[in-house]
Amino acid sequence: MGYLLDTKELMEREAAMLAPYAVHSINCSGREHPEPDAAARTPFQRDWHRITHSQGFRKLEFKTQVFVYGEGGEYEDVIRNRLTHTLEVSQIATSIARSLGLNEDLTSAIALAHDLGHTPFGHSGEEELRRLVPSFNHNVHSLHIVRQLERRYPDFPGLNLTLDTLEGIEKHETEYDQVGSYEFMPSLMPPLEAQVVSAADITAFRAHDIEDALISGILATKDFSDADLKLWDEVFAPLESMSDQRVLLAQLARRLIDLLVADVRKESQQCLKEAGIESLAQVRDYKGNLVGFSSELAQHLSALGEFLMERFYRDWRIVRMTNKGKMIVRMLFEEYFLHPEILPPEVAVDFHRPELDDVGRKRLLADYVAGMTDRYATAECVRLFEVGHPV
Repeated sequence: MGYLLDTKELMEREAAMLAPYAVHSINCSGREHPEPDAAARTPFQRDWHRITHSQGFRKLEFKTQVFVYGEGGEYEDVIRNRLTHTLEVSQIATSIARSLGLNEDLTSAIALAHDLGHTPFGHSGEEELRRLVPSFNHNVHSLHIVRQLERRYPDFPGLNLTLDTLEGIEKHETEYDQVGSYEFMPSLMPPLEAQVVSAADITAFRAHDIEDALISGILATKDFSDADLKLWDEVFAPLESMSDQRVLLAQLARRLIDLLVADVRKESQQCLKEAGIESLAQVRDYKGNLVGFSSELAQHLSALGEFLMERFYRDWRIVRMTNKGKMIVRMLFEEYFLHPEILPPEVAVDFHRPELDDVGRKRLLADYVAGMTDRYATAECVRLFEVGHPV
């Protein structure tokens, strides 16, 4: 006898399995635009499905993680881009969520959408766009994409995600992702599912940036060994004699991720126990994060981050790529603003709305440029500024 479960039965089964402090689909906060439930999908499952089918998600393949698209040389096909990073964050986050009894579908939705708002050329592109339009923030732009800019349904703009997922996207934070003020439940802490995504994001980019730094040849294992990094020493020592470099690099990332995930699980379980957390309401009222790294590991992780910043992210080869990206963002933005007649018709219509002042027009252009991939922005720059190329 087979099973054929409808949405109500799926949510009831989920509620029986999840921890009491998790977000239960059966208590979903609803959507901005009311619509019937799916026949056989929970609300958060439906959210991450909508995200993966969106144009914004597909664009991540051609957006910078560390290496600008097209600048990876012979390693172009194997170094990370923003899409592969996003998928790795989702995998790590859902693994942690499952072990803590949290809602994997909500965790997945937040993880898959957390970087949708990134500009072309990574953080450098965002820095330049924020210099031109100070109000721009890629976390806020992620929300703008899923609430307004995506066009997939006849009855509402955006993807019409649940309010729970929108809150998680907004409150996802690392040292590079800070919003400052919130629209969704501004006085409450985010649920544990959102906190898990933040820890998974740090885990993914630290482990895989090491791998990409070594694959690209910008750094060698000796550079890490000479830096007296506790985390490196712990994960690299058993691998020193390994002769197959591809296996060595994969095992480095694997061992570091395992180490960080184990620490997050243990530390988070301890924090929940010490704080006496037994409900979602207590999570929201707690003053501080309940999911994260132990203080000792956080210090070692910070030391590793400082090393990567100095020796990898600020390497002259990386800086040349990102500076060129900044130049492209600046040139496109300024040219569009001075000559809006060159904008595509669907953008030009909004640009010339009579109620918009210059601040509003710049904000609209920031959204337009932020939606470009590295590949498209570079090609657009060539079309507009290089003689002899078709427009």
